[in-house]
Amino acid sequence: MKVFWTAVALLAALLLQTALTQVAPGHARILDPFLIVLVYCGLTGGEMHGMLAGVAAGWIQDIHFGGTVLGLAGLTKVLIGFGVGAASTRFHLVEAGPRVLVLLVATAADALIYTELAAVFDVAVYEVTPAGILLRAAVNAVVGVAAYELVERRGRFRIGVRRRA
Repeated sequence: MKVFWTAVALLAALLLQTALTQVAPGHARILDPFLIVLVYCGLTGGEMHGMLAGVAAGWIQDIHFGGTVLGLAGLTKVLIGFGVGAASTRFHLVEAGPRVLVLLVATAADALIYTELAAVFDVAVYEVTPAGILLRAAVNAVVGVAAYELVERRGRFRIGVRRRA
């Protein structure tokens, strides 16, 4: 069941990113719904689920929005998914505050790792500025924590309904 909901979340991320690219192409890079999905998978499922969600999210990004070298976003997302999953098994990261911090760090790490990998393969990428990373991290943190709360409230409601029946 976990695989199904992860696939649904990645499909929703693809649809959202595609819509953002069509509506506001210049601002579509600010929000990264794939990163939000893989961070949630890492937080709730550990290293393995975070890595697998990272592989899927990265490959989807590479295929639909990537450049000349496939696999850069995939490798970046695998590393982020593993790091978040490893942290979630060692630290208590279920409240909104720690999740904001995780999303901030994951977004910054994603941008920096991707830039470094692109440099290794001589792939041209957009310039990464500290202000750009902070803006992207803040948007991902706000949207991500709100999405996580919605998902978890809905899950608690469904569980409560099942127990009463």
